[in-house]
Amino acid sequence: MQKPNIGLEFARNLAGFRKRKGLSQYELADLTGISRRMIGHYESEGIIPPAERLQALAESLNIPVYTLFKEAEELYTASAEANLSDIDPRSVKKFRDILSLPTEDRNDLYRILNKMLRKNQLEKQRLDALHPARAGEE
Repeated sequence: MQKPNIGLEFARNLAGFRKRKGLSQYELADLTGISRRMIGHYESEGIIPPAERLQALAESLNIPVYTLFKEAEELYTASAEANLSDIDPRSVKKFRDILSLPTEDRNDLYRILNKMLRKNQLEKQRLDALHPARAGEE
């Protein structure tokens, strides 16, 4: 069995948790006090930061530090099993189906979903900017 590259796992997990929180690298940088450039290096180069920065990243993402180093498959499967109890059973089935896809297909699907969600978010921001009173209603 091949030993996982801990830097690569860290980079994937950091980017994954940041995106799940809906944060840009700039927003995570603001929350942590770490420069956006260093966040980018951590995510793209797999550079593991010093302990105090690891703690700041984990706190900003609302996760324990150790989850930044878990193997991706273990992490996604464990979190899916742990947090799906309140979700509609049809959605749970679809989510499990997605998790069973090959990694490349799953990543393609996530990219499509991210584009759709981002498009929707931008449209909402545009509408809120046009109608400021509407933004406070939600």
